[in-house]
Amino acid sequence: MGRAWNRGKSFEMQARVEIDRLRETPECPPEYAPASALGLSILGGQAQKAIPNLVYDLRLKDGNSDGYDSDVALFSAELLAEIELRAGTALDGYIHHVQARLREAPRSRGEYAVELLMLGHALARYGSAAESTPGWVLDLARELFWLRRRSARMKPVVDLARAAVIRVFLMPRIGRKPTAGALSPDRLPRLIEWLQATGEFEQEAMRLNNWRSFLATRPSAEAAHWIETGVDLFAWFERAAEEALGAYTRGVSRFLATEYARRGCREDQIFCGKEPSEYHLSMVAAEIMNQGLREEFERAARRAVLVPACMRGEHAASCRASGHGVDLTCTACDPACAVNRITGRMRRLGAAVYLVPHSTGFSRWLERWQGEPEVGVTAVACLLNILPGGYEMRARGIASQCVPLDYPGCQKHWSREGIPTSVKEERLAQIVQIAAPPRHA
Repeated sequence: MGRAWNRGKSFEMQARVEIDRLRETPECPPEYAPASALGLSILGGQAQKAIPNLVYDLRLKDGNSDGYDSDVALFSAELLAEIELRAGTALDGYIHHVQARLREAPRSRGEYAVELLMLGHALARYGSAAESTPGWVLDLARELFWLRRRSARMKPVVDLARAAVIRVFLMPRIGRKPTAGALSPDRLPRLIEWLQATGEFEQEAMRLNNWRSFLATRPSAEAAHWIETGVDLFAWFERAAEEALGAYTRGVSRFLATEYARRGCREDQIFCGKEPSEYHLSMVAAEIMNQGLREEFERAARRAVLVPACMRGEHAASCRASGHGVDLTCTACDPACAVNRITGRMRRLGAAVYLVPHSTGFSRWLERWQGEPEVGVTAVACLLNILPGGYEMRARGIASQCVPLDYPGCQKHWSREGIPTSVKEERLAQIVQIAAPPRHA
């Protein structure tokens, strides 16, 4: 689904045509053709054995994630057509507002459509919690998050305090059906404030603030209509995404009912407590954002790849990665390590690979490329980090692509023992070597 999408009334028709095209080739979209057709070596591409009790797993067919690529592309096209059908007029006005009034660089129409869906999701999932949380709690949560980011020495104590505030004041009403008052356009600032205070939705809150700004320019009845449309779209999305993508997230409900329920008070309660629909939202958002950024990424002369440290798995304890400032690079100390294998393969394609120890340090790795438009960055991350990471790279003007881990496994969030994670290396290689052969990053 890498074609350019024209704006206007023909958008829905284009989406329907794209759906038909993908259905004719369900095994894999053309831009993700088998690596052998592109002359790539097959390293690390063998089927992997199943790992029990994973939160999500994209490797349903033959031990790899080939089927996921086509499934998410097909459903993303269907989703964009549905949003266009229900809210195309709102998108026209919103896009003009963001570009003409807010002076934001243009994004793809599909990305703007996802923002409306994200607004519906935020209202449906967190609107009731935002409405019922006292203002002083939001102030306290915001201050604690600010302190956490600025003082490594205080972080353990601050995290304990944040965990208590989240557990007692923020969590109880998450997921409850919002009241009519919570869906009022006048309550959007409160919702955005709540999202920011949690520390989990920084980038998403910025996008929703643009919708708040646009709706404030519309008559109250029209603004209320589009908010209701967004909530209705998310309700449709929950049902349709479960049917199209639910097989990949079967482990989420089990995780929430077992491991998550036993954890008690932790600062990552909101992050780890997300429902399957939020994983599905990340899936389609990553697909659509990649489409919107692909042309710009293809023009980048150099390539850099960011991989999470959890890919080292049991090799992490003996890892001898080399650190230079914020850079952490593989030294090939362990031939069996996935990061070593990926680093070697990406180097042969002209790209440098960097390890990111945790998502909280992601911004530091982006600063170096923010002012270098000739560098295209490919980030590998678990599904719940894909959306905020992609938005941050977008906001920083970085030509990027995102590739989800096949499954999560880090000890901090998902597994007490830690599970070595993996990524579809063929897809990663195809993305990195798009267009002309790049120079070393």
